[in-house]
Amino acid sequence: MLIENDVIFAYMNELDPNHGKAEILFSRFHKKLNVEASSACLLEMELIFKSEDREDELLGSVMALKGIKNIKFLPITPEMVISSIALRRNYNLTFFDSHHAATALSQDRIIISTDAAYDVVPNLTRYEPDEVP
Repeated sequence: MLIENDVIFAYMNELDPNHGKAEILFSRFHKKLNVEASSACLLEMELIFKSEDREDELLGSVMALKGIKNIKFLPITPEMVISSIALRRNYNLTFFDSHHAATALSQDRIIISTDAAYDVVPNLTRYEPDEVP
């Protein structure tokens, strides 16, 4: 299962409306729930913090993310980039959403996200963070 950045950000921000859902999921990491994340999520995080002039907070956030057990970061491959281009063209996904979807499709075809944009992608199953089996 691939965890999308919206869930990671929700977990890290107590004011996020999906924080409670993300907490439910992250509490399961201590019970050996294993998930993957696209390496693109780190770049996305970096760009968001920079665009919001919050780079001073970035190191702490990345260190906190690094300390979470049972998240494996998957490298971006040429095949995933090709797939992400097709996903953007065919399903109007954003740049980063297309990379998260391509990565999930290259694995077990499951993505954990609150973003319904993934629901239009064939062969991709989306779970809300508090609904992961």
